Amino acid sequence: MIDRIILKIRVLVHFMLHFFIYKKAKVILRGVPRILYGHRIKFGNLIRLNDNVFIHAVNGVEIGDNTTLSYGVVLLTESYDISSKNKYLLREHKGAPIKIGKNVWICANSTILPGVSIADNIIVGAGSVVTKDLDRANSLYAGNPARFIKELDF
Repeated sequence: MIDRIILKIRVLVHFMLHFFIYKKAKVILRGVPRILYGHRIKFGNLIRLNDNVFIHAVNGVEIGDNTTLSYGVVLLTESYDISSKNKYLLREHKGAPIKIGKNVWICANSTILPGVSIADNIIVGAGSVVTKDLDRANSLYAGNPARFIKELDF
C-alpha cells in the first residue's frame, strides 16, 4: 500500500517538474531528478535530465543548450572548507557556481564539483569526477579526476 502511494507521489512530482521546467525552457525529463535551489538554475533549450540526477544549486548552475545529464549525474555547488582550522562539525561551507556550455554530454554517474566550468561540445566519460575547468572545446574528458582524453570531431 505504501509503495503504491510513493509511486503515485513520484509520478505526480515528475509531471509537475516537467510542466513547470518545460514552460521556462525546453527540458526533457527521463525520470525524476532531485533538484535543490531550483530557482538558481538557468536552463538553455533542449536539456535532457535523466533519472537519479542530483543538482544542488545553492550557488547557481547554468546549463547551456542541447546538454544531456545522464543517469546518476551529480552537480554540487557547495562543500566543506577543509582549509578551515575549525573542527569538522564547525567548518563552514564554501562554494561556487557551475557553468556547463552548449552541446555537452555528461555520462552516467559523473560528479561535477563547485566552481567548475565546462566548455562547449564536450563529453564527460561515465564515472568521472570533474574537479577543474574543462576548457578545451570539442573534447572527451574522463577519469577521477577528469582529464583530457582526446579531441573529438563535431
